[in-house]
Amino acid sequence: MYNSRNFWRCLDRVSNLVELLIMCHPQGFGVLLGDVAVPTSREVHEMMNAGRVRMPDDFQPSTRNNETEAERIVYDREYFDESVRMADGWGHINYVSREFKNADSRMWSIVMDHVRFVTNSSSRYMSKLGYVAARYSVSPRTVTKYRKEFPQKLAEAILLPATEYDNFYLLPG
Repeated sequence: MYNSRNFWRCLDRVSNLVELLIMCHPQGFGVLLGDVAVPTSREVHEMMNAGRVRMPDDFQPSTRNNETEAERIVYDREYFDESVRMADGWGHINYVSREFKNADSRMWSIVMDHVRFVTNSSSRYMSKLGYVAARYSVSPRTVTKYRKEFPQKLAEAILLPATEYDNFYLLPG
């Protein structure tokens, strides 16, 4: 299905797609599950801009400075759609995401709560990471590990050949 170089490129792109959705879309987990509509071109552009803001200071975009906003929107949409195509389309992404959630609902929930409480909120009264860890009776290290591994694990599941679905088991982290 993939040669080695192409597989790693696809894995990186699909993993980045998952990361972009869960970090930059207000209902990214819903999009992955198919419960929320696929983002519009404007939403994709806003998510991509939010993702670019999170890049390191020395990141240099490969796009020209003189391109118009409309051109950037089109470019972002094309890049986003190409990542979706690499993942075999939204139907496949939604199906595998639901299977992934059912197979390891604890990891799914911990990562959702990490994104909700640790990444996207602020509280000076309680450790947000500690809150999520206590909620699931795991260590903060486990929460961080799940959050770090989640995009790649889901991307691997999405890129798994269809014939291997029946043999696919998620092992606890």
